[in-house]
Amino acid sequence: MTDELTFPQKAERAWGDSLPDWVRELAHLAERDALKGCSKFLGCSTTMISQAISNKYPGKLSDLEAKVRGALMGEMVQCPVLGEIGRNDCLHWQDKRRVSTNSVRAELYRACRNGCPHSRLKGGGNAS
Repeated sequence: MTDELTFPQKAERAWGDSLPDWVRELAHLAERDALKGCSKFLGCSTTMISQAISNKYPGKLSDLEAKVRGALMGEMVQCPVLGEIGRNDCLHWQDKRRVSTNSVRAELYRACRNGCPHSRLKGGGNAS
């Protein structure tokens, strides 16, 4: 018999009463799919996920929060090119390179860098 804590228990212990709803969702995903599956699903490192759950991540967690809110909690944003999309999809498109052979990708590239209120890129709206 082992006394190891589950990811949700680790999150509750680390964050206490200030446990954000998105970290709770992240911990449940990590419990269900393990860190590797969670990492693959969200597109970030297992270390970042583990440290976020344990309230030990030294950097900003806003991008991870946005990915969790979009992928797990159904948060949507209004994209000027694609219409209503998940917040996680919005972040995904912001990371894409400009491709001149695909008109939608080119439009997205420009929109993400030229004032979109949801962009986290330089020249974008720097949404939180």
